[in-house]
Amino acid sequence: MMMAKHDRPAAGTAGRTGPFLPGGEKPSFSAPLLRRLLDLLSPAPARCIMCGKPYRPGVPNSQGIYATSSLPPDAFPRGWQDSLCRPCKAGIPWIRKTACPVCGRPEQCGDCRRRTNGGLLRNRSSVRYDSFMKELLARYKYKGDEALLPLLGAMLLPAYEQLASDTLGMRAGQGLSRPAFDLIAYVPVSPERLRERGFNQAERLAHRLGMHVGLPVADLLRRREERGKMSSKSRSERLQASESLFSASAEAETLLQAAALNRASYPGASPSSVAPLSLLIVDDIYTTGGTLDGCANALHAASPVPLDIRSLAWARA
Repeated sequence: MMMAKHDRPAAGTAGRTGPFLPGGEKPSFSAPLLRRLLDLLSPAPARCIMCGKPYRPGVPNSQGIYATSSLPPDAFPRGWQDSLCRPCKAGIPWIRKTACPVCGRPEQCGDCRRRTNGGLLRNRSSVRYDSFMKELLARYKYKGDEALLPLLGAMLLPAYEQLASDTLGMRAGQGLSRPAFDLIAYVPVSPERLRERGFNQAERLAHRLGMHVGLPVADLLRRREERGKMSSKSRSERLQASESLFSASAEAETLLQAAALNRASYPGASPSSVAPLSLLIVDDIYTTGGTLDGCANALHAASPVPLDIRSLAWARA
């Protein structure tokens, strides 16, 4: 059978297969073209909530976090996994091991050994306060980057689970069988700082945590006007200033009594099983422990019921 003229292959293309351009040239799939095709097929770019750079969640070999990470799978709350680019996620200095049983520092702690009259049982912190975390907190605390608050609040959860499990005598990661705390409180700022900044970062972190774990947050503490910022004081100056810096709020006694009565109403509760009341105080940074000890001592002095007080800090200096 004779081949029709219009069915004949172009000159020089006999034996070739695949698509051809006019003139018999095969198309060239260059790297830029492949990248454009990948862009069309990939998820829309997102911006990392930490650094602001664009990245593609779930895309290998990109700025995204698809590739393996050095973090354990439960180190960061789900839901935030695709909110950070891989460099920022890998750069978070999670505190995974603790050497001091009191403050949770990853090495032996002289501050806790020297303290003999502290009202705080234990502290745990989520991250080390390195330059990366210092810059991140400053963006929220001093520059008013409100978009960071949900992230900062979520970052409390790994340390909260560790502290709550320890409080209940359970192994972290097993899931909590019951609430470990009755109330969440927070470190107050002075009226001067509140006027200057417009908000209390510890209070906001406490409310974010309370929302996540389903615990009430109570306004239990007050802070006097202070001379100079605590961050500019030496260790001894911090401890001395904290001894008389805090007091219980006017409504603290009523709130603590109500919490004790509420706990006594739990099914199967008895007077011996409901005391002491378990409190958690939230702060942004744990340095020497003087601030949180001062808060704990003020609450012990004002409470009509026995208290067990622990603290949770976003970062450990």
